[in-house]
Amino acid sequence: TSGTGSGKTECFMVPILNDLAAEYEKEYKPLVGVRALFIYPLNALINSQRERFRAWTDDYNDGLRFCLYNGNTEENKDPDQGKYPNEVLTRKVMRSQPAPMLVTNATMLEYMLVRQIDEPIIEQSYGKLRWIVLDEAHTYMGSQAAELSLLLRRVMHTFCVSAVDVRFVATSATIGDPKAD
Repeated sequence: TSGTGSGKTECFMVPILNDLAAEYEKEYKPLVGVRALFIYPLNALINSQRERFRAWTDDYNDGLRFCLYNGNTEENKDPDQGKYPNEVLTRKVMRSQPAPMLVTNATMLEYMLVRQIDEPIIEQSYGKLRWIVLDEAHTYMGSQAAELSLLLRRVMHTFCVSAVDVRFVATSATIGDPKAD
């Protein structure tokens, strides 16, 4: 936990990018299938990461891609798709060639697990998921936290990985007062 703007994102992104870049550099073939799952509580937070992800992956072109997958993601066409080869901008492309970095929210992740149309994302990601990041973890409390816990178990089961295969990261700029009851 650390204050807003203090570099929490970089603390988890550097190891994740290093891991994915090392995998890419073994064969210099674009990575296909989700390896890192980033869960944000709000679409605004998801969208706020776009420029960072573009900058961090730009040198890899289509070799190391990311997708901001939420209710605003276009279905079939986005005029900027060719402009940003490192970003998957449509659901159609995400389904045909899933990006190794998936940035989403819990609701969209739930939909992805149950919608048959999203099944190709899962199938091409079997056994590949290595990172799960919960940003703003303090926002999940009570029943919402329990639901997220169950969702993460379903994610690991669906992606054919176990907890020992996945590195979990939880970040927060806000923590409770340990003296408060």
